[in-house]
Amino acid sequence: MNTHTEAQQTTLVTVDVHTMGRTFDETEVDRWELKAARRALMNLKNVAGGQVMMDLLAEQIDAGDRYHKELVAASGGTFRESRTEFTVRGLSGTDLASWFAAQAGTGRFQDKSLLVNAHPEHYVEPPTYTGGMVETIGGHLTRFKVSVARELPAAVSAFLDASYPVTLINALLSLDDATPFAYCLHQARDTETGANVVVRVVYPSAAPDSMIEGHCEHLAIEFRSWIRNAAAAAR
Repeated sequence: MNTHTEAQQTTLVTVDVHTMGRTFDETEVDRWELKAARRALMNLKNVAGGQVMMDLLAEQIDAGDRYHKELVAASGGTFRESRTEFTVRGLSGTDLASWFAAQAGTGRFQDKSLLVNAHPEHYVEPPTYTGGMVETIGGHLTRFKVSVARELPAAVSAFLDASYPVTLINALLSLDDATPFAYCLHQARDTETGANVVVRVVYPSAAPDSMIEGHCEHLAIEFRSWIRNAAAAAR
């Protein structure tokens, strides 16, 4: 390989865009692309929602059921957490909890758009469920029911942190055949400037690191959206 070719391969290519009487760098174009992708995804979810989406994803959903049952069986009643924390300014933990109780206090979101659009991989709420979702967990499409957990197994409640006295929700996630496979433990505390929030999904201990880390990212996207929704409602 000659020196000229090597230089071509190692040179960083950047692009400026000139339109609407202004010059934009690639960061701005990335924002436009993300905005367009969100519009397209929202349109697809609206057009192919409900049972149509369930039918399209049926084989992948069945594979996800099998995967999570294997994790439950391999874990022997032990658990590990996927955990994400937020520092929130301008909205208290108490106000966030009030919004969350009004929206999802029964385990089912009152405004379905806030649920489905909270994360790109929230595909559909199963139409026969009174609370639930089909989403990607651990690289597998996962269909689950959501119900408020009035009581928690001791091995799950051990993950709760008493320094966060405000409960957003404790919820049981179960597969279509009622197999429990995860728990949501979402807490907050008020601060002088807003809130500290900690959200967890507690999975069977056989869940691989990639699944735990992937869901930390999922929680960051999902709950940032809901925090913004709560802040907008409080204005």
